[in-house]
Amino acid sequence: MDFLKDFEKSIDKIDGISGSSQPPRYWYSFGNYVLNRVMSGSFMKGVPQGRITGLAGPSGSGKSFVLGNLVRSAQEAGAYILLIDSENAFDDGFAQAIGIDTENNYNYKSVTTIPQVTKIVSSFLKGYRKEYGSDPDAPPVFIGTDSLDMLMTETELEHYNKGNSKGDQGQRNKQLKAMLRTFVQDIKDLNVSMAVTSQVYRNQDLLNGEGTWIVSDAVRYSLSQIVLLTKLKLKDKDAGAGKFKGIRMKGMGFKTRFTKPFQDVTIEVPYDEGMDPYSGLLEVCVGMGIAKQAGAWYTNVGNGQKFQSKDFAEYAGDLLVEAEKQTSAILSIEHDFEEDMDEKESAKARRKSKAGVE
Repeated sequence: MDFLKDFEKSIDKIDGISGSSQPPRYWYSFGNYVLNRVMSGSFMKGVPQGRITGLAGPSGSGKSFVLGNLVRSAQEAGAYILLIDSENAFDDGFAQAIGIDTENNYNYKSVTTIPQVTKIVSSFLKGYRKEYGSDPDAPPVFIGTDSLDMLMTETELEHYNKGNSKGDQGQRNKQLKAMLRTFVQDIKDLNVSMAVTSQVYRNQDLLNGEGTWIVSDAVRYSLSQIVLLTKLKLKDKDAGAGKFKGIRMKGMGFKTRFTKPFQDVTIEVPYDEGMDPYSGLLEVCVGMGIAKQAGAWYTNVGNGQKFQSKDFAEYAGDLLVEAEKQTSAILSIEHDFEEDMDEKESAKARRKSKAGVE
């Protein structure tokens, strides 16, 4: 078609239009291998470059905690952190307890309104783009916002300052949706990853196919992936009836563009230990046929090693490699497993660190 040359020339003159669709350049871990797999299809990949990830769930389900693990993973991978906090969830004590370095490459901003978040992020990205453009070798950045639901509109703030609590006639969701849409467009060609937390509300019509929890339209239509987090109490078997030592966090891939949606995993998160990166992996390996269970004993099908669940930490690394190889073969993905598994040793060390659940 002869007209295509002129067509391409005219389009190339328009800012903001790209002629290629690239996969994410890199990923950050959620801090748990099976949660990574639910969201990306790979045990090694969690949150992608150039996209926005949502952590949605009811109050107390662990959204801030998972965001903190993402921040730590990104920081360990060399990313500069911009953390925007609307609910005072990320005080330095909490951040440091889960392994975040609050002294280096960490920029904390406390906010009140949606326009404040828009101003902070747009100003930051404007400066970043001016200095680096869309250079694929530009330094990576991770921007986290906790949470969208505590943000007020300027009208709500004005009403409060006048001593009343009038609503804003639906402007809040419209402003959130507009803000997220502009962020999606602004970061897609940059070495920037974003994650936000948001509340869900209980479904009042269980016959509508939405499930127990509803994710707001402002969030669900803008983001590339959303993990829905819910929780149960984690019983302390050694402390007697009615005693609990943490939560059993369920993570479901409510929305993902990288693997089959609506897969879920359950992760144990003890209050005094934090999230174990291997939690849930044994059950997944049994489901994949990589491990077999016979009573209290498990067998690694690949090498015949037998172990009990209490000793799983000693065998988790080998099973993880086999699980990822099987997943990669299905997806036709190639990995440098030696490089991927370098994380294993640091993960083991982190398992012993003390961390609370927010």
